[in-house]
Amino acid sequence: MMLFVLTPELRGELKNPLGELIRGEIPEPYIRVREELEKAPHLITVGDVVTENVLKLGIRPSVAIYDHRTKRHEYNPRIEIGAVVITVQNPPGTITKALLDAVRKGLGLAERGRRVYIKVNGEEDLAAIPAVLYAPPDSIVLYGQPDEGVVLIRVTPECKLKCGKIMSKMEVVRDGD
Repeated sequence: MMLFVLTPELRGELKNPLGELIRGEIPEPYIRVREELEKAPHLITVGDVVTENVLKLGIRPSVAIYDHRTKRHEYNPRIEIGAVVITVQNPPGTITKALLDAVRKGLGLAERGRRVYIKVNGEEDLAAIPAVLYAPPDSIVLYGQPDEGVVLIRVTPECKLKCGKIMSKMEVVRDGD
């Protein structure tokens, strides 16, 4: 298995939001960006609380990436009948090839009108990076910034380049394939 591992240097760099930080108590940040979320050709949510709050607004993400855990409770999203569910292993602090493949496949299915739920066994914290890399331009990737709000990433060529640079700085480990 191939892993991209977060280095201590990158850990510090990623404390800064990859997009626009929308501050506020839940659900206020979501309400403030609701119209933009509804208009996006594709919305990718990363994290259990983010996915749950988007669903509460009545907005269905094209792709939802979650790990069934939050600081507060178990999370079981309402999965639409007919939605595609992909399950992957992804240890904390890493991006596995399996996660990369699932995000790419999920976005391909979303392009054809399917809803996709990617269930991560492990941790989904870094999934916004491959989501940006594989999402079509003008998509929105939304993830939580703990105790601060949500981060809204408008997918642009510049943003894709930034996420590509982050991936290139990660340590690559081959684990027995």
